[in-house]
Amino acid sequence: MRTTKFLIAAILLLVFILQGCNNQPRKVKVGYLPMVSSLTHFVAENQGYYNEEGIEIEANPIKTSDLIAQDLVAGHTNVAIELSIVPLLRQNESAPNATKVFSVSKITGENGFDGIVVKNDSPYETLEDLSGKKIGVFPGSTAKNSLKEIFVKQFPDLTLPEFVVIDPSLHLQSLESNDVDALFAYEPSLTIGIVKYNFRKISNSIYAIQYPSNPIGVAAINTKWLIENPKLANSFVKAIDRAVLFIKEHPQEARKILAEATNLEPDVIERINIMPMSLSTEIDPIHLQGYLKLLKDINEINTVPNAESFIYK
Repeated sequence: MRTTKFLIAAILLLVFILQGCNNQPRKVKVGYLPMVSSLTHFVAENQGYYNEEGIEIEANPIKTSDLIAQDLVAGHTNVAIELSIVPLLRQNESAPNATKVFSVSKITGENGFDGIVVKNDSPYETLEDLSGKKIGVFPGSTAKNSLKEIFVKQFPDLTLPEFVVIDPSLHLQSLESNDVDALFAYEPSLTIGIVKYNFRKISNSIYAIQYPSNPIGVAAINTKWLIENPKLANSFVKAIDRAVLFIKEHPQEARKILAEATNLEPDVIERINIMPMSLSTEIDPIHLQGYLKLLKDINEINTVPNAESFIYK
């Protein structure tokens, strides 16, 4: 009798311990750009989606997509939100299948995350007018090569602009002080320039012109960590999917969350273009494959990976 009671007590204790373990938050290391493009992460935190999925987030703001890609492939972070696909692909060339993407941007002319601006008193009205002129561009080769490709295709008989690589923190200042004639700007600089500096947009999204519904922005996951933690990875992706839907269904609330996360001023928040991201189930491998081929064609990557194998499932 005493033995039976002891066994029952031991079993109940074990069940209690196991339940307690299952209820413990599960940690995910997240690297993110502390800017507009990481809105899905900000929303997932603000709306408690991570908590509801039983996830404890260790979030690390990282300044550039290159550094995020390096950390993700090395396993220093488990998940990255949001970065340019180009450095991720380059990292994967030396570490094949090291990462998977579970969300991609859908940049169009209407919601363009980028654009070309000039000063309000500038004589330049169109992209064509910038032939032979100085255009400030984002560091790295992607902005320069993408804009160059568009210019060559649309105006093959004109002299190319001079592309001036400028640190993002100096973008607006460089145009205001006439160091460049135009600026290939990303959000939030694009809207800040228009609202605060009275800059004038002469071209909508270059990336949308280059490849409509452009998937250059991605959220990605470390493959080794994914294999070792499939349920945890699924919970994280589910939280981000919920954030994607929230942004779509509650755009004004999403803008308030963005304001809190980035400290952008209300007049900028009201006009800023929010980068639309896909659900994990919405990534079209054929569309993505086409963009990967384009990146190879403009010498941004050396090899074209199989899009199907690059997508989280």
